[in-house]
Amino acid sequence: MQCTLLNRNYPPNSGITGHSANELAGYLEKAGVEVHVITVGGEYCGGGAMDTKIHGSIHQLKHIYSGKNKLLRLFSSLIEGWKMVRKAASLHKGPLISMTDPPLLNFWVSRLTKRRSIPWVYWSMDLYPEAFVSGKLITADNWIYKYIKRRLNESPPNGLIALGNNQAEFIQQNYSDPIETVLLPCGISESPEKSDIPKWAEKDGKIVFGYIGNVGEAHDERFIKSFIASIDPARHRFILVAYGSKSRSVLKWAKGREGVVILDNLPRKHLELIDVHLVSLLPKWNHICVPSKAVSAVCEGSGIYICCSESNDNWTLLKDAGWRVDVDADFSEVIEIFLDQLTFDAVNLKREKARALSKKLQLLRDKAFKKIAEMVKLLN
Repeated sequence: MQCTLLNRNYPPNSGITGHSANELAGYLEKAGVEVHVITVGGEYCGGGAMDTKIHGSIHQLKHIYSGKNKLLRLFSSLIEGWKMVRKAASLHKGPLISMTDPPLLNFWVSRLTKRRSIPWVYWSMDLYPEAFVSGKLITADNWIYKYIKRRLNESPPNGLIALGNNQAEFIQQNYSDPIETVLLPCGISESPEKSDIPKWAEKDGKIVFGYIGNVGEAHDERFIKSFIASIDPARHRFILVAYGSKSRSVLKWAKGREGVVILDNLPRKHLELIDVHLVSLLPKWNHICVPSKAVSAVCEGSGIYICCSESNDNWTLLKDAGWRVDVDADFSEVIEIFLDQLTFDAVNLKREKARALSKKLQLLRDKAFKKIAEMVKLLN
């Protein structure tokens, strides 16, 4: 019984998708599946390394480019994906489980599997080529986009691992026949370590907010800036760890402001020390990506304050542990009212809800892993 898992990053390199892949590989090995992992050893900017046992037989290819030039990154990603799929073809190690990093990896996998009649499972993280349209790199009417979509639709996966119900329905629209689907939100895990208490988290009667993660094309920097501008330093503290295409603007805005602590990174075990985590996703990115930071925050027992549409998978899944602000709201007004009315009792209630949700999410992950193992065995 064998399978091959493809993703750009994998432990010991950082990245939540690689960590998720490693967790699944560990489960599959216990279930009697021989797991081969194809990676290019890429780091995910901002992804904290997680101290965990590494599973699977790893086949690491040399990565091409890790800089910030968008054109070079896209070109190198296409080549990396092609090389990964060629390696998978040479291994002949059972069905493929394809994640979506590097971009368009699913395109290369779909071409290979159709040509050689190899079964494959599509593990959807960020969706491509749709992300290129949301990021305004291409239009939906462009012939290249249409060509990629047509080729993908011609080779449907044998199984789908989706981050949420709404994303699963969005993907299923591409195919005429239903695909067996497993729901597995990204970011489900709890830090096994007891957290030390850094200076910013010392008990001083202040509610601690934080934005920890990517501020990229899919996120609304106006929301983060408005929140920072609205905090009362006598009652609140804001922890900021930011990377991504819009991070420079946010970091510049926040620098020197009273009540704001800017850090280079934050260990996962410190997520629980933040009372309320901010999360943001612009509506045009709905289902294209589902921020794992929201799931990670709730799994560590924190509340969330999320700027998104009502159909967002994070909100659908985690609403009991948080509050939502609409993307079209007057941020300064809505946030000021929210902060004026927010009490420690309200925060602690959301924390209790988060802890209850965390247990449900752990069970959801365990059921998903079991179903994936059954899927892999049937495809062998």
